[in-house]
Formats: sequence, structure tokens, C-alpha cells
Amino acid sequence: MSRKLIIFIGIFYLVGILGMSFGPFKSFFVGLSFFHLLLSFGVLILGRKTQSTTLWLFISSAFALGMLVEFIGVHTELLFGTYSYGTVLGPKVLGVPLIIGINWAMLSMVSAALLAKLKLNFWIEVIASALLMVFLDFLMEPVAVKLGFWSWRNGIIPFYNYVCWFGTALIIQFIYRKWRLNEANNVAVALFIYLTIFFTFLTVRL
Repeated sequence: MSRKLIIFIGIFYLVGILGMSFGPFKSFFVGLSFFHLLLSFGVLILGRKTQSTTLWLFISSAFALGMLVEFIGVHTELLFGTYSYGTVLGPKVLGVPLIIGINWAMLSMVSAALLAKLKLNFWIEVIASALLMVFLDFLMEPVAVKLGFWSWRNGIIPFYNYVCWFGTALIIQFIYRKWRLNEANNVAVALFIYLTIFFTFLTVRL
């Protein structure tokens, strides 16, 4: 099952890379970004070895926290910096796309999965997983701006954005680890790798 899911989502990421990088259909593929992220999240959930009420409570918590900090950031500039979302990422609530909340949950799970087999100390795992989430955001930022996902004032991505990302990720990873939800999961690890390749390639190509 996990091997089929890895191949399935891998094909989608490959098609996404080609569609966004070459040919006349770039705008079409960019418009599918909401669906692409939602599909990735669905595959991640299907690929888990264990399902539980606690898992969905965590997902709901990560979603809610992600949406809250993004709302504060968009409307007050107290978090992340001065930025706003475009129309590419689908339906919004108070200026923040719903898929962003899901993205926070997804990135937290794939980042933690990368360390699951190492049996690290509680705080080392929490901090390292949070840093991996910041790494993914660092890769996403330039591509997201170019594709119209969101935009920054004067086109400059502030260092403060990554500070806030780390702080938020730290809270989410603490909950994830405290509730003992992390697991060695090949689908989650593959998705982390696909995301890394996807945004690295597009950073160079776009």
C-alpha cells in the first residue's frame, strides 16, 4: 500500500514540476496548487500505519494554530512580516487560505517522520523537527512568491518570517511529540523528499 502511494504522489509531483516549468500550461498547473496540496495531505493520512482520534485532534489543533498565526500575520503584521495571500490557493477565511492550515499540519507530520527512526531525546526531536519545517518554508518562499501564492512588501522575505515559523513549528511539534503521534512512515518521508525536490527545482527553473 505504502509503495503504491509513494509512486502515485511521486508521479503527481513530477507532473507538477514539468507543468509549472515548461510549456503553455503553467497557469493551469499553478491553479491546481490547492488540489495538489490537498491530495498530498490525503496521501499522507492514508499512508499512516496508525489512525486515531488523537491524530485528528492534533490535525485540528495544528490547523487552528496555523490559521490563527497566519490571521495575526496578515492583519496585524505582528507575526512573520508584511505579506498577503493571492488567489491561487483557493478559498480563504479572513484573508487566509484554508489550505494553509492544512499545510501546517502536513509539514509538521512529514518533518517529524524524518526523525522517527532515530529515537532522539524529546526536546532534540521537537527542535530538530521544527527546524526541518523552517527548512521547507525556506525552500517554498521564493517559489510561492513567483507563483502568486503570497507576496511580501517590497518583494523582500524578512528573516523575522523564519523566526515566527520556528516558534509556531516548535509549539506544533511539541504537541505532536507529547501525544506520541510520530511514527516511522515511508510515505511521510517520501513526501518530505518530494517537497524538497519540487521546490528546489522550481527555485532554479522559475
